[in-house]
Amino acid sequence: MGILDLTLSVLAVLLWANWQMEVSASQKKRVTDLGHVGRTISHNAEPASSWKTMLLLMAILFLRPFIYWQIGMGIDWNAMLKFGAVSIPFRSDNLLHMTLFSLAGFIQLLLIFYSWILFLGLMKYGDNVNEKNLLHKSIHVFTGPILKWPVVFRVLLPGLITIPLWIIFCLILEKANIFPVQTFKSIFCESLVMGLCAYLPWCHLMALLIFIYILNSYFYLTSSPIWNYLHSFTHRILTPLYFLKLQIYKIDFTPVAGMAIVFLIYENGTKALSVLFTYALR
Repeated sequence: MGILDLTLSVLAVLLWANWQMEVSASQKKRVTDLGHVGRTISHNAEPASSWKTMLLLMAILFLRPFIYWQIGMGIDWNAMLKFGAVSIPFRSDNLLHMTLFSLAGFIQLLLIFYSWILFLGLMKYGDNVNEKNLLHKSIHVFTGPILKWPVVFRVLLPGLITIPLWIIFCLILEKANIFPVQTFKSIFCESLVMGLCAYLPWCHLMALLIFIYILNSYFYLTSSPIWNYLHSFTHRILTPLYFLKLQIYKIDFTPVAGMAIVFLIYENGTKALSVLFTYALR
């Protein structure tokens, strides 16, 4: 069931991303058409495929709780959502619980997706190269004008979004008898901890990027603009470690050291945030 849930969640996020790209492409086409003198623009300029994508996404989100409810009751499935500092169980024999589990799981993965996109948009490598890069164009589609905001605010954005969402989520869980009733002070303190947890997925992304960087360094993966973009991005992340001169003969241990640091940050960060969350419950 865990694999099924992850598969459906990833599919739902990919459908959302595809829908957003289709809508963005439609809007650009509409602006281009408006530039032609005397051209009549239809109000239905948005392609029908974008609506089909959204309808498919809505169908998955609507049917998924019923699938979990029916199958979960039969196998006594222990549904669990992990948020870094805390794990929340949901009863698979309760349709309301499965609905909240399904919706929260989708929103969590969607926020992680946007968090990754935001992280990839933190650094720039030269406007002429970026403008022609498909990955950079995709980042602009998903983030919009956010990339023009100050870097400090962009770094704080995942935490600032997570804090109010966690407060709303806690209140909903209390109404559904999943969470015990708490004071607003406790919920607010928990939300601050969860705001810090919003940055843990960046460790997963950095580990993945460093792994790709290692493969691209020792095994040629083709000269794709996307690989070059990710390679340059990861090299910028590892730049402080290159001053340590971790090269032995022709073997460069800098990426390995970077991977180890990322895992240490994630493991110790998760433990520290779990302690803070427990303290916030008091």
